[in-house]
Amino acid sequence: MNVTGLNNATAALSPAPKAASQKTVGKDEFLRLFVTQLKYQDPLSPMDSAGFTTQLAQFSSLEQLTNLNDGMKSLLLSQNSLQNAISADLIGKRVGFEGQDAGGASAILYGMVTGINFDADKAWFIVDGATKVAPGAIKEIR
Repeated sequence: MNVTGLNNATAALSPAPKAASQKTVGKDEFLRLFVTQLKYQDPLSPMDSAGFTTQLAQFSSLEQLTNLNDGMKSLLLSQNSLQNAISADLIGKRVGFEGQDAGGASAILYGMVTGINFDADKAWFIVDGATKVAPGAIKEIR
């Protein structure tokens, strides 16, 4: 069986990049600032309706982006679990992968997947108990 998307299917095995420290105002801080501004505004010179509407729209956008971000995190966790299951299913199967033959020429080599190794940010298939094979190098599964 020819496998064309194995590299993409196992890309999610890599740990997610660490998020950069947040330097922006979050939802709670934005709401707190907004309420404080309303609380202390001058009744004789209230905020104009355009400014008020703009801030409400910004808050609504922030809320939607936060919800979207939470949904994406959940989707990524589900995808990682699925990719782990797919990769684990290769254990015990014979695969063809790109490698070098005894003469150093490029060739398709064959062997049995005996395990999976996670190094830093990449997953490697262990073939025949010793050879580390990158997911993208696997060309077929038998």
